[in-house]
Amino acid sequence: MAQRPKQGDKRLRKRIEIRFGQGEPKYPGYSGNISTAGIMVRTTRVFPPGTILAVQLKFPDAAFTLDAVVMWARQGDIQWLQTGRVGMGLMFVDPPPELIELLRERAAASALHQG
Repeated sequence: MAQRPKQGDKRLRKRIEIRFGQGEPKYPGYSGNISTAGIMVRTTRVFPPGTILAVQLKFPDAAFTLDAVVMWARQGDIQWLQTGRVGMGLMFVDPPPELIELLRERAAASALHQG
């Protein structure tokens, strides 16, 4: 059984394609960073804090669909998208153990390459 994700887990600055929306993941975005606790989504389509969203994460070798709650949101023009000044912070709700394992493995591999 996977350990419960926590905010202090290593954040990966890997670009991951995502889709999100209320009820169904229909709006596109991509990650600014991702951890076992949640993801920073770079997008111009934001929802208010407290909103529960359906999220689809697309990795090169796997895909996951899960719920997440909006923790913060910043609206802005598309030119700010690359800077991370626009988007949302999402906290995963009951992420699947396979996602947690994949993120921890990639964080460990990233740390080996940096150190």
